[in-house]
Amino acid sequence: MSFILNRRHFCGLVAGASLTSICPKCIATALSPSEEKYLGQQSHPKIIDEYGGVYDDPKVGGYFALIASRLVRATDHRNIGFRFTLLNSPDVNAFALPGGFIYITRGLVALASDESEIAGVLGHEIGHVIARHTSKRIEEAERAKRDAMAVGLLGSVLGTKGLGDAAIGLAKQRLAGFSQEQEHEADVLGVRYMGRAGYNPDGLASFLENLRAHSQLSAIISGRPPSSVDARNMMSSHPRTVERVQRSIQHAKIARGGWQLSYRKQFLKNIDGMVFGNDPEYGVLQGRTFIHPKLRYRVQIPRGFNIENSGTELIARGPYGSGIILDSQMKTFQGTMMDYLSNSWARQVRLNDLERIRINGMDSATGWASVDSRKGRMVLRTVAIRFDRKIIFRFLFICPQRYAANLSLKMKNTAFSFRRLGSFEAKSIRPFSLKVVRTEEAESVKRLSSRMALPTHKELWFRVLNNNVRGHNQVAKGQMVKIVV
Repeated sequence: MSFILNRRHFCGLVAGASLTSICPKCIATALSPSEEKYLGQQSHPKIIDEYGGVYDDPKVGGYFALIASRLVRATDHRNIGFRFTLLNSPDVNAFALPGGFIYITRGLVALASDESEIAGVLGHEIGHVIARHTSKRIEEAERAKRDAMAVGLLGSVLGTKGLGDAAIGLAKQRLAGFSQEQEHEADVLGVRYMGRAGYNPDGLASFLENLRAHSQLSAIISGRPPSSVDARNMMSSHPRTVERVQRSIQHAKIARGGWQLSYRKQFLKNIDGMVFGNDPEYGVLQGRTFIHPKLRYRVQIPRGFNIENSGTELIARGPYGSGIILDSQMKTFQGTMMDYLSNSWARQVRLNDLERIRINGMDSATGWASVDSRKGRMVLRTVAIRFDRKIIFRFLFICPQRYAANLSLKMKNTAFSFRRLGSFEAKSIRPFSLKVVRTEEAESVKRLSSRMALPTHKELWFRVLNNNVRGHNQVAKGQMVKIVV
C-alpha cells in the first residue's frame, strides 16, 4: 500500500469523469485483477489533474495513511495493494478506481467530525473495491462515452488534452451512482472493517448527517431549494439514508460498545491548520468571480452555472445542458488569434462567422460551429485570447441550439469579463484554513461563528463544520470547535 504525500496538480462520479479513456481491449464484464490494476494506474494521473493535485501536508497525509492502514489490515484482501490519495480539492467527495485506488478530498475531511467518520468513508470505498463494483460499471461508462461522442467531437478534433472529455462531461449527465444493493454491500463491508479496526461503526451514519447538512447549505448558497443535491457532493453519487446505513451495521453483525472509539480529539489535532475551500494556487471563487492568482486572470461566471475547477481547466455547468470550459495553452504563436483558430486550435472544424475581437485590450478571435447529439443540435462557440507572448487562453461555450438565444448574452459577457490580474491584486488573495479552538467559557454559536473569515453564511457554515452544535445556540465550556480563519 502506498500513500501519496507530494503535490501534483465517489465511485459513481468516476464512471463518467475518469474512465472515458479506458483501453477498449480491457472492457469486459469480468476483469482480471491485473486488468483492474492497469485501469487504475491509467486513470490515476487524470484524477490527480482533475481534482487540483494531491494535498501535500505531511501531518495530514501521514495521519490518513495510518487510518487507511488500520482498515486494510482489517480486511482479508491486503494483496490488492491499496493506494490512498488525499486530493487538494474543496469538493466533498470520495471514490475508488479498480485495482485499489481510493481517493478522498480535502473538502470531505473538513466536513468530518472525528476519525470514525473518515474511517467510515474509507471503509465504504474499500468495500466497493473488494466487491468489484467499479469494474462492473466500466462497460456502462464506455457506452455513455460512445453516446456522447457527437457532442465531444469539437473537443477531440481541436486536439487538446482533456477538452474532448470535458465537453462530454458537460453534455452527458454523469452515470447514476451504484445501485442500492451495491451501496448496501459496500456499507456492510465498510462497517465490518471499521469494527475490526476498533472504530465506532456509527461514524458512517453520523457523517451522512454532516453530508446532508452540507448539501443543504450548498443549495442555499447557490440560490436553490435546500432539498436539492449538489452535483459535486458525495450524496449525488452515494444516495444513502441514515436508516439504510443503520441496517447495514445490523447486517454486518457489529457489536456496539466495548473498545470501539471515535478519536475526535486526535482527528481535530491533525487537521488543525488544513487549507479550507479553494487553494489560491489553483484559483478561488469570490461570489461569481473566479480569480487565479498564479495564472494572473479573473473572469465573471454567470448565475445559474456551477463551477468545477481542476487546476488545468475551469468548467462551469449551466442550465439546459449548457457549459463553459476555460483552459490555456503555452504556445508562442506568431499570427493573429483568427489565424490561431482557423489554422491551429480548430483547423479541422468549419467555424462560422470567424472574426477578430478585442477583450480588455487583448487580441482575440471567435467563431462558432454546431454538432448533432442525442439531445439535439448543440451550438459550440470558441474564443481565443492572446494573454501574452507565450500564453493563449481559450473558451469553449456549449449550448443546445434551441436555448442559444437565451444564453448567448450571458456567455458573451463571460468572455468579455476576462481580464489580467494586477500583481497587487494577485498577492492579496490568501487561502482560508481551519483552526481548532477550545472554548474557555460557554459561548453562543452566534458569537463563535462571527469569528469565521468567510464572506457569507458564517453561522450556517459554523453549524455544518461542527455537528456537536447543530440544534443548539450555546457551546459549553471546554468544547473543541472548528472555525475558518
